[in-house]
Amino acid sequence: MILGGQLSTAKGLDYAISHAAQHGLSTIQVFSRSPVGGQSKPLPKTGTVTGWLEEAHIRPFFVHAPYFVNPAATEPLAHQRARQVLSEEMIRVKRLHGDYLVLHPGHQQEKPIEESLNALTQTIRDILKKPGFVLIENASGQGREIGANLDELANLFLCLGRLRRVGFLLDTAHAMAFGYSLQKADDVSRFFELVDQKIGLSRLKGIHLNDTMYPVGSRRDRHAHLLTGVLQTDGLERLLRIAYESNFPIILETPGKDMDARSGDVQVIRQLTDGWV
Repeated sequence: MILGGQLSTAKGLDYAISHAAQHGLSTIQVFSRSPVGGQSKPLPKTGTVTGWLEEAHIRPFFVHAPYFVNPAATEPLAHQRARQVLSEEMIRVKRLHGDYLVLHPGHQQEKPIEESLNALTQTIRDILKKPGFVLIENASGQGREIGANLDELANLFLCLGRLRRVGFLLDTAHAMAFGYSLQKADDVSRFFELVDQKIGLSRLKGIHLNDTMYPVGSRRDRHAHLLTGVLQTDGLERLLRIAYESNFPIILETPGKDMDARSGDVQVIRQLTDGWV
């Protein structure tokens, strides 16, 4: 199983990668800059990150896009700002030897949602002029978020057409927040059938595995440690089985900035998958 977590780089990317290796992880996700804005830190020297990743046996390497831009913005200046920042982020991911840039779909402005989805499509097409691979993460549907409904995401991928360097990243907490139950094993099986029907499992490149604090359909984005929220044991086991059999990388985004805070989550996963390999 390809298991990893979202890690802080406050002590340096080399420390985050080493920390992941110490906890037996085989993939990680980081922000290349502050997700909420401000001056970005200098990147490590070209080529050094590859060595760190190879030594730690970490792949794939996910880099999450910052939150301070709205890729679905329809207002011209905000739209241009998103395209500029995210194009720069594609370059940063390449310099970090990352495999994927993970992107939240963004927020609807005052215009109809179709215009926001069109703006998002334009943004993705524009940033893919740079080298790299973009993953669209499903949203929770809180506030004016778009991209929580699989039908919206299906429409987005339809508009993107045959573009090869764009895929889907599933966040389980977001899916449940919007209203897709993943509590029981049958729920999980039905949901993945729906994903395959609407988007195609060939586009799924990873899973943010999180429980959620609030009931299914709450549209509140509050991650929780595994089996402390609405997820039930058989539902989680089915999620893990699908990830294992399909080789989908798992990223834990449960509360905490490092894997020490998520040791309970890792223990739950190890217990449920004991004997699979």
